[in-house]
This record gives sequence, C-alpha cells and structure tokens, in this order.
Amino acid sequence: MFEPGRTASEALSQSWSIQSTASALGFDWPDITGVFAKVLEEVQEVQHAWDEGDYDHAKRELGDVLFAVVNLARFLNADPGDELHRANERFNLRFSLLKEQLKCNSIKIEDCTLEELDAVWEQVKKALRETGENVAEQGAGSRA
Repeated sequence: MFEPGRTASEALSQSWSIQSTASALGFDWPDITGVFAKVLEEVQEVQHAWDEGDYDHAKRELGDVLFAVVNLARFLNADPGDELHRANERFNLRFSLLKEQLKCNSIKIEDCTLEELDAVWEQVKKALRETGENVAEQGAGSRA
C-alpha cells in the first residue's frame, strides 16, 4: 500500500527530472501528440494486465501511466503536484456539496445507487461551472 515515508511529490519531481534530462539529450516526443498516445497506451496496458489477472503487472503498468502523465504535465508546463493538489481540492468541494445536497433532501448517501450519486455529482459540477465557483480557479498558486 502507500508508504508514509515516501512522498508522491518526491516521485513526481524525480520523474520530471528524469524526463527533462532525457529531453535535453534529444530523447523526447516532437510534440504533445505522442505524449497523449503514450498515456493512452499505458492505460490500456494496465487494463490488459488486470483483465489477464496479473495484478502485480497491472501495478507496474500503473507506474508507467504515472510516468507518462508526468511527461504530459511537462509538455503542458504544469506542475503535476500542484495540479493533483487542485484536483483533490475540486473533488473535496464537489463531494462536500454532493453530501450536502443529499442531506437537504433527507437522503442517506449509503442508500443511493452509483448512478444516483453520479447524477448528483454532475449536477454539482454544473452548478459550480455556472456560478464560477470552481476551486480550480481559486488560490494563490493558481495559473488559471
């Protein structure tokens, strides 16, 4: 499972550094198109390993997905740690609003189907977009 002594941030930074070094030596995609294709390829490899029942291989492939996603972040000139932090904030905000909406309607989250929860989730996302209260645009570190 997740090891508290090793931070994801350190791994993201290491991955960025490795890829930047390789890029400086000419080992890089000519444009972002190849990066998108690589991310999709790696996700498919995780799924294939999972479908085959090789869960250890699926985990290794997940590492390749993360490595490829850091490369995508590099091409987008986006700090992957910052973007993951913002994604966490967006999720927490949306999930809080989802729970609040259910509570206002006297519905227990445990009594909902996944489809019902997904419908409320989409309503929350739409409401945030319409009101401009998207946490992605908030905060001092935001580039949006």
